[in-house]
Amino acid sequence: MTDYLFIAEKPSLAEAVAKARAEEKGISASKSRGYWEVGDDKVCWLFGHMYQQVNPAAYNPRYKSWILDDLPIVPEKWKLEVSQGKQDQVSSIARLLKDAKNVVNVGDAAREGQLLVDELLIENGWDAFSPNTHRLWVRSVARKDLLKALGDMKPNKTKEALYHAAICRQRADWLLGMNLSRLFTILAQQSGSDQTISVGRVQTPTLALVVARDLEIKNFKPVDHFLPSGLFKHANGTFNATWIIPDDCDHTDSEGRLTDKSYAEQVLERVAGKTGEITKYSATDKSKSAPLPFSLSALQTECSAKLGLTAQQTLDVGQKLYDAGIMTYPRSDCRYLPMSIFTDEADKIIAKLVDADGGLGEAAKGATATIKSSAWNDSKVSDHHGIVPTMDISASKISALTGVERKVFDIVAKSFLAQFYPAQRWKALSAEIKVEDDKFKASGRRDIDAGWRVVYTGEKEDTEEDNADENPGQSLPEMAKGDSVAVDKGELQSKRTTPPSAFTDGTLISAMSNIHKFVPDTEIKKKLKENAGIGTEATRAPMLEEMIKRKFLQRKGKKVVSTITGQSIIEALPEEVKDPAMTAVWESYLDKVAVGELPLEKFMEGQIKSLQARIDAGKGTEVRIKGGKTITPLEGHGKECPECKQGQLITRELKSGKAKGKKLLACNRWPDCKGAEWPQIKIDPVEGHGKPCEKCSEGKMVTRMIGKGKHKGKKFLSCDTYPKCDHVDWLQPKIEPVKGHGDSCQKCSEGKMVTRMIHKGDNKGKKFLSCDQYPKCDHVDWLRPKVDPIEGHGKDCPACKEGKLVTKQSRDGKKTFLSCNAYPKCKHAEFQNNVPPMEGDGKTCDKCKEGKMITREIGKGKNKGKTFLSCNKYPKCENTKWPD
Repeated sequence: MTDYLFIAEKPSLAEAVAKARAEEKGISASKSRGYWEVGDDKVCWLFGHMYQQVNPAAYNPRYKSWILDDLPIVPEKWKLEVSQGKQDQVSSIARLLKDAKNVVNVGDAAREGQLLVDELLIENGWDAFSPNTHRLWVRSVARKDLLKALGDMKPNKTKEALYHAAICRQRADWLLGMNLSRLFTILAQQSGSDQTISVGRVQTPTLALVVARDLEIKNFKPVDHFLPSGLFKHANGTFNATWIIPDDCDHTDSEGRLTDKSYAEQVLERVAGKTGEITKYSATDKSKSAPLPFSLSALQTECSAKLGLTAQQTLDVGQKLYDAGIMTYPRSDCRYLPMSIFTDEADKIIAKLVDADGGLGEAAKGATATIKSSAWNDSKVSDHHGIVPTMDISASKISALTGVERKVFDIVAKSFLAQFYPAQRWKALSAEIKVEDDKFKASGRRDIDAGWRVVYTGEKEDTEEDNADENPGQSLPEMAKGDSVAVDKGELQSKRTTPPSAFTDGTLISAMSNIHKFVPDTEIKKKLKENAGIGTEATRAPMLEEMIKRKFLQRKGKKVVSTITGQSIIEALPEEVKDPAMTAVWESYLDKVAVGELPLEKFMEGQIKSLQARIDAGKGTEVRIKGGKTITPLEGHGKECPECKQGQLITRELKSGKAKGKKLLACNRWPDCKGAEWPQIKIDPVEGHGKPCEKCSEGKMVTRMIGKGKHKGKKFLSCDTYPKCDHVDWLQPKIEPVKGHGDSCQKCSEGKMVTRMIHKGDNKGKKFLSCDQYPKCDHVDWLRPKVDPIEGHGKDCPACKEGKLVTKQSRDGKKTFLSCNAYPKCKHAEFQNNVPPMEGDGKTCDKCKEGKMITREIGKGKNKGKTFLSCNKYPKCENTKWPD
C-alpha cells in the first residue's frame, strides 16, 4: 500500500519532488518503471495534459456532418478522451491509484496545472477533492523551496474553485471554437468556398492583428519631409544640432513635419555664417539596470531578432535544454526570480559558467554574486520563474550543445549573468541654441560605466524609447548657458516616413503577450495586461504554426504576413469574435469562478446564451472567402430541396472514393435529408428520343451520352426506366438493306438476317448480314459473290463431322476453296490446287503413309511462284519436298 502518491505535471518535477521528499524523510529515492519510490511513498508523472475534449461526433454520430440547424452543439454531459500516445502512462497511474491511501496533486502552480491532475483523478474514479487528496503548490524547484512546500501541503479541496475555473475555460473554448468554426464554414460553403474557417478566442484576434498590420502597410502613403541642421563651433569643440520647428510654422503637415523643402533651405540660408548663443545646457546622470531574465515570449522575441528562429523553433530548443537539465522550465510567463535561487544557487551557477568557452566564460568571470538586481522578487514570481541556467550545467555539457542550442543557451545564460553586474551609467547631454529668431537643439551622451553591458561586448545596443532624444554618436563639449557659438555650415536632412514593420515570429509573439497595447478601452487594456495578453506561453507558437498550416498566414523570409484567405476570413467575421476584449471579459469572470464567487454552472449558462446569440446573428450572414479552393455553384444551387421541402440544395464536392472531385447538389439538412441531384450534361435529343421502349413497352427512350473512355461524347438512346429495363439503341447509321435482309438465319433458324456495316479498319463501309439474335447466334454472311461449286462441295466436314463443306472465294476473288459452314466454330478449310503437277504428284506420302503428295505454289515473298510437293494431310503431316 502506498502512503502518499505524488502526481507531478512532468518528469523533471517528479524527480525534484522525489529527491526533496527523500531528503525530508532522511532516506534515498530510487527510480522504478514509471515512478520514483521514496520509502512508502511514490512519485509518478504526467506529460502535460493527458486528456482532451472529444469531438462533437463522439456525442452524436450525426455531428460528423456540419449542419447549420444542429448549431449550437452543447453537450449535456461533457466527455474527455486520453490524448494520443499517452494511454500507457495513464494506465500505469491508474494502477498506482488503486494502491494509494493519499494522493498529492503536484501540477504546476496555475489554473491549468490544477486541471490536468484533477481531471486524471476524476476520470479514473478518484475523488479529487476528498480529505485524502492534497495539493503541493510549487513555484520553484530549488531544494529549499520544495522542502518548504512539502511541509506546507494543503487539502486539494481548497483548489476546487480553481479547477472549476480551468474547466470553464476549457469548455468555453470548445463551445466557441467548434460551433463558430462550423457556422462560418457552412456559410462560406453556401457561397461556393471549400475553405474550413477555424475560429478561436485567441487564434482569431491574433489573425486580425496581422491582417490589420498588413493592410496598414499596404495603404501606407509615404511623406517626404525635411529638417535643417548645422555644425556649430564652440570654444571647447564642435557639435551638430537640428532646427526646432516652431509650433506656428505654416510649412508643416498635421503631424508637425516640415514638408516645404524651399522653406527648409531658407532656414539654412538665414543662419549661415551667423553667431548664436547657448540658451540651455544640461548634463544629467542616467543609469539602466540589466534587463530582466526571459519569459518564453521574451525569449522567442529575442531569438527571432538575433537568430532568425521561429517561435516554435525557439520553444523546441528551449525544451531540449530543459530536458537536458541545464535550463529551467521554458514555458514560463514570468521574468522574475525567487530569492531562494539567489541565496542558495546563484554563486554555484556563476562558478560553473566560468569554465564555459568564449564570451560566456569571460562574462561569468566578471560577475559579482553579491550584486542583487530587481529581478530577485518573490512577490512577482508567478506560477514559474524566469528562464535561467540550472545547477546541473557544466563546461562539458555546454560544449556538447549543437550550434543553435548553444546560441539559445548563451542568450539565456548572459541574461542571468547580467543580473550580477552594476547598472550601466552615462551622462545624457543636451543643449539649445538660439540664432536670431531660429532655435536649434543638440543631444549627446558621455559613457561613464558600461556596467552589465560588458556581458554583451560586441553586440549592438538596442535603442530604448527613454533614450530616444540622445545621440550616442556624439559627446557635446563642456559649455554653459550664455556661451557663444558660430554656425560653421548647414545641412538639409531629407527624410521619408516609413510604414510600420511587418510582424516577425518574435514581434507577433510579443504583440500577443502585450495585446493591451492594441486595445483602446482602458478597463479592457488593464485586464489584458494583468493576464499577460492572449494565449499562453505554451500555446502561442503552436497556434502560429497551425494558422500557417491552414494558410491563413504565411512566412516571407522573417516576416509573418496574412494570406488573401486570412484577410477575407477576418473581413467576414463579426467584430466581437475578432476582438481580444473577449479574453479580458472571460478572465474577469474566470477570476470570480476561481475564488468561488461565481458558480461553474452560471458561467457556462452565460457562455451558452452568448453563443446562441452569435449563431442566430450569424445565420443570415453572407460569407465569401477569397483564395484557397472554391467550388463554382452548379445550376440549381440554393433552390428548395425537392426531397424534404425544407432545406436548400447546395453544391458539394466529393472528397474521397472513385468519384472524388465530382460535384453534386445535396440538401444542406443532410444527413436528416439525403436529397441529392447529380448534374446532367445538356444533350441535344437525337431521332427516336421520347419513343416507347421496344423492349419493356413501359419506358421511353431518352438521349444519353458516354462521359469517358474512347467513345466519350457518343450519343445513344436508353430506356428511362434503367436499370429496371436495360434496353439500349446505339444509333447505328441507317444502312440500305442488301439481298438476304430479313431471311431466316440458316444456323439457328430462329433469328432473321439483318444488314450491318463495318465502321472502321480496311473494310470500313463494307456491308454484311448478321443474325439479329447476336450474341446468342453468331451467324454471319459476308456477302461474297456467288461461286460455282467445286469438287467436294456439300460433303461432310472431315474435321468436326457436323458441318458441310461449302465453296467459298478469297476476298481478292482469285482463289476458291472449301470451308466448313460451321465457321467460326470449325475453321477447317480445303484449298483447290490449280498448280500444274510436278513429278511425284499423286504419290503416297512416304512419311505418314496416308496422304498423297500434291503440287503447291508459294504465293508471296521473294520465292513467289516457286512450286513444291506437300502432303495433302498438312498440317497434320508436314512432309515437304523441294525441287533440286
